[in-house]
Amino acid sequence: MEARTLELVFPEHTNPLGAAFGGFVLGLMDKVGSYAAARYAKKPVVTVAVGSVEFKVPIRTGDLLEVVARVVRVGRTSLTVEVEVYKERFGQENGRTLATKGILTYVAVNEKGEPVPVEAHAGAD
Repeated sequence: MEARTLELVFPEHTNPLGAAFGGFVLGLMDKVGSYAAARYAKKPVVTVAVGSVEFKVPIRTGDLLEVVARVVRVGRTSLTVEVEVYKERFGQENGRTLATKGILTYVAVNEKGEPVPVEAHAGAD
């Protein structure tokens, strides 16, 4: 199961040098990662862990970001999601560049916020 979105980087998302705040990028990753997990689980999910995150190249004001999240593992109540952030600069020939990559873990919950089982899907992608 996958989810994706596009986001443009504005000055308020960056430091005085024009590089995106890590928290801004992590927030996008968490949001889109939760969409992929909830789509798979068909239930609400909550973030329980942010695993390794690698900021490979700087993201700058004016970059167009494509955030792509894929469920890569399903446990009894948890889902592990790989999230990649690609950047693209309008007018540049080199196209998309992988800027950030990380692994996030979510747990499916009921209306009381209690963990609930996730049904495994064959061929979910």
